[in-house]
Amino acid sequence: HALVLDDGTTKAVLIRWDLVDVSESARDEVRQAVGAALGMPGENILVHASHTHSAPWAPVYRAGHRGAERDTWWAIRHMPAQNEFPPYQRWMARLIAASVEAAQRALAGAMPATVSIGRIAAHEFLHNRRPRAPGWGLATDAKPAPVINVSHPDWNPEILQGGASFGPMDRTLTLVSWRGANDQPIASLFHVACHAVSIYPSNPSLSADWPGAASRTIAATLGGESLFLQGCCGDINPWRRGEGAVATMAGGLATKAQLAARHSVKLKAAPLQVGRTAVQLPLTPEGKKRLQAETVAAEIQVIVCGPLAIVGLPGEPMTELGLAIREKSPFPQTLVLGYSNGNGAHYVGMPGEKARGGYEATAAGAGTDECGALMVAAANTLLADVFAKSGYVTKTPPKP
Repeated sequence: HALVLDDGTTKAVLIRWDLVDVSESARDEVRQAVGAALGMPGENILVHASHTHSAPWAPVYRAGHRGAERDTWWAIRHMPAQNEFPPYQRWMARLIAASVEAAQRALAGAMPATVSIGRIAAHEFLHNRRPRAPGWGLATDAKPAPVINVSHPDWNPEILQGGASFGPMDRTLTLVSWRGANDQPIASLFHVACHAVSIYPSNPSLSADWPGAASRTIAATLGGESLFLQGCCGDINPWRRGEGAVATMAGGLATKAQLAARHSVKLKAAPLQVGRTAVQLPLTPEGKKRLQAETVAAEIQVIVCGPLAIVGLPGEPMTELGLAIREKSPFPQTLVLGYSNGNGAHYVGMPGEKARGGYEATAAGAGTDECGALMVAAANTLLADVFAKSGYVTKTPPKP
């Protein structure tokens, strides 16, 4: 999918792939090709993945972005390097061409539009897969809780075991709607933070998972195009798995999107603003060995349209990063995306997540425990800089 925003002076493009991730080199290839085709700066292009696990990893077109690492740890855990497989090589070229074609079609179909925003809770479809274990207080003769995971017949994400508490979760479905003359729907952008793993791993077929099904259903319900943007879902899974769960989730989210659209509010128009920054993320000893480097670059990008700010984070950020960025953002309508413009240090949480252990805190997260705080600080500084340069004047909200 491609979304092109054009205020007559500045263009910004958002390319969204139904892939697991976006490599740094794929980002650069897209920016060069789409930028040349649309006659615009490549740095105004944000490349984003839905993080469906039932699709390929993003290609690596050129080495040198991640120290000595070419094919990321993610891509070669369970299979050979895919970039040398002839069918995959043909698809690598097609991916860039398809991105250019989508952006060109979006620009060719552009029309004057208003933008509105609405929000609704979607927590019944989500759960945090990293419950917080108690630090102390269990009786010495307390029986350890049985392991009941998503594949167990007694699985129920609403139940916690072993005295644990729920991890944080962003329950929000945000709907951004663009409408043309006579209020006709042009496109709807919907943003949720939830892993796309309802189909994976039980079905080996290619699939856009629940985001693809939800996009189709929302488009049919609201009219116009429907574009999904993935949030900070490094620790968030769908509540159930399987094709039935996908259908239920797609229908449920479409119903919620319809309600959000009905109660949405129009936003003020303003010139487009685009900003980027990069932060060097320190690596764990294992990460240093794998990349043969001390740090890895993490690019953070913002696209701003009046009070609406879209923030792109690389890698696989956990929930608290998005919440922390949104809390301090000067823009009242802030959407924080993961899986954008590169892999960074892969899984990234706020300080303290490493001590909680689990899959995300081990080799899956190549960065040190401070990486999340570094990314949040960089994003907030970038948002503040863009806000200051924009010359916006805001009113201080009244105290409750």
